[in-house]
Amino acid sequence: MDITTLLLIGAIIAILAIGGFFALIELALLTYVVKNLYPLTRRTALWAAKIQNFLPLLILDVALIILIVVVFVFALRLPTAIMLLLILLGLILVVALALVALLVELAILVYIVRIVRWVYGRWRGLLGGLLPQVLKLKIKHDVGKDKDVTTHFAELKAKLGKEADQARRNISKLGK
Repeated sequence: MDITTLLLIGAIIAILAIGGFFALIELALLTYVVKNLYPLTRRTALWAAKIQNFLPLLILDVALIILIVVVFVFALRLPTAIMLLLILLGLILVVALALVALLVELAILVYIVRIVRWVYGRWRGLLGGLLPQVLKLKIKHDVGKDKDVTTHFAELKAKLGKEADQARRNISKLGK
């Protein structure tokens, strides 16, 4: 591979990472707006997330993108008066595309929230039970394989008790 190809691949990876970051920010803001600010938007998102509404909206989204490309390609090849009308039609289609894309985005947001809830519900018990087990194994490893946690704490208490008695004796010797 030459340096240009490597730079191009690196640029594509960087653009995808930055774009993903901004997409997550947009989804977080959209989630907040949908959930807390506008109940109408929430109902609209739930309506758009129904499969009988989502698939036609997605097909309409793709059809509008194709139609916009076709309109702008034809607009560049025709005379000025017709070109202006086609550009105006293209701009109207862009506005329609933005509205339909917003509905599709809201539906995708609902699906993402549902997936996260499902995954969290499935894995919550596993993660909650895994952490104490890992800590118990860590303590067992630190203490030694033959000792239990209670034995270790009893030894620590006895050692601290002996050190406290020694300190008391030293203090009493100094006081006399």
